[in-house]
Amino acid sequence: MKSLSFLPGDIIAEHIVEHFQKEGFSGITEAMIIRVGLKQGSRGEVDAAFEEALESDRMLPVHEHFDLHPFGHYAESRSFEEARSAIQSDFGISLRVDLPRLFFEPAPIIIDDALATGTRYDAMIKLCDNIDGFAYAILLNDPDSSFIEYLGTHHGKDWDKLLDGITTTAIALAPEFTLN
Repeated sequence: MKSLSFLPGDIIAEHIVEHFQKEGFSGITEAMIIRVGLKQGSRGEVDAAFEEALESDRMLPVHEHFDLHPFGHYAESRSFEEARSAIQSDFGISLRVDLPRLFFEPAPIIIDDALATGTRYDAMIKLCDNIDGFAYAILLNDPDSSFIEYLGTHHGKDWDKLLDGITTTAIALAPEFTLN
């Protein structure tokens, strides 16, 4: 089942999956693009709040500091509604802990969840700098492997070139989603 959700970035998400598959990452079958906005706090305040939560073994203050909205979704094996209903478990702490980095630092950024299995997202990628106060993150899923395993098996891959190819694909497909 190939599933589109009728979000503005669905076609971008589909082409990102296709791009990775053409580059030899055949197991990557899902991409969700999320738009990340800052609700409150400076970089230092947000970092401190996340660090304090980690040290106190409390939930990360994601929704206190960030506003997250789906922007696009494509999956070969589940619908957007299925992915959305599982987002709490599938968007793991290993990725969420780096939301401050994703939001505040310039692109490109690749964050990996080496322990992701099944429908949990393996990687979170930021391809471009923030646009109008929002960061756009691509969550990638390979149900059978982790993104870090791909990194290990694809020695010699030029990751900057691979990311540039995805960015070029996204720009060509969605002029309203300007990545410059």
